[in-house]
Amino acid sequence: MRICYVLAYRAPGYIRTRSLLAALNSLPNIECHTAINTCTGIGRYRDTLEQVKHIERQYKPDLYILGFRGHELYWPLRRLIGKRPLILDAMMSPSLALAQENQYGLAGRLLSRLITPIEKSILRDANFILTDTAAHVEAFGHRYQLNPTQLAALPVGAVETAPVAQSPGQSDRLRVLFYGSFLPLHGSNVIFQACHTLNDLPLDLDFIGTNAHVETQLQQAFKPGLPLRYRARRWVPFEDLLQHELPTADLCLGGPFGNTPQAQRVITGKTSQALAQAVPTVVGETAAMQGFIHQQNCLLVPQANPQALAMSLRWAFENRTKLSDIGQKGRQLYQEQLSLAVVAQGLGNILQKFQP
Repeated sequence: MRICYVLAYRAPGYIRTRSLLAALNSLPNIECHTAINTCTGIGRYRDTLEQVKHIERQYKPDLYILGFRGHELYWPLRRLIGKRPLILDAMMSPSLALAQENQYGLAGRLLSRLITPIEKSILRDANFILTDTAAHVEAFGHRYQLNPTQLAALPVGAVETAPVAQSPGQSDRLRVLFYGSFLPLHGSNVIFQACHTLNDLPLDLDFIGTNAHVETQLQQAFKPGLPLRYRARRWVPFEDLLQHELPTADLCLGGPFGNTPQAQRVITGKTSQALAQAVPTVVGETAAMQGFIHQQNCLLVPQANPQALAMSLRWAFENRTKLSDIGQKGRQLYQEQLSLAVVAQGLGNILQKFQP
């Protein structure tokens, strides 16, 4: 089967793309071609479509997969490929996020009403829809009245070649890492409130992906001269994050902690990556998390509960010798439920439906 994976995204190296391409390339009897943007800005759409045209002329793929986030490119791609099967990796719903997450307030809710019919038309036209969790499958089906046989959940996966944690919990100070985009679902306020009650502990809080607003919050929450210290960085190259930042962390704040509707439907990418690298991970409890066991393969806390998060961080500091074992068992959980092998098996089962 000849497959073309298509993407025009501001972050073409996003972990979801890496995972799906690794899964595709591991499957037997699959010839995979890629049309992925090499430039940013509005030009990325033309860049990708020109690649699609070349692949279409030369190889005539049997099936196309439009990667996350591909809604803007969906109809131009459909016009190019005609009625051939098109799988959309929706992963999450833009209109649902705008309506429920309150990141942009009233403007976001109004925009959600405008784009909902567009998104619905895309989802109903696609031959199959991928997302990341069973909770998202249910949400898509309910909101857009989709046939459940046309959706499937594939885990986000991780970069599995990254080094594992070095020796979590072996130093006197505990390095706690959070990286990401500080969206409402992540619950940065919950993290700051929790850590504010831990000023007496020698913790090194490392925040990557901050902005001016977040940095102001940090300055207000933490004063210099305390045993607890923090560092804020706006950006770290992804490879540095995998090769150095995660392996040297004693704990990763995987979350989500925000208790938003979307936070109840996801297993965050940072959780999956940290588990894959055997980094002990603090996880916000959701219905999507089967097999996560508190103080065995993770530290599991209820969302929107800074007291519970603070208690888990204090427990981690007081039980540092247990962290390495928790990290190893977390890695085992990843391999069993979230790994690229799991992604490949699920993707293979879906592709069988479209065998020419």
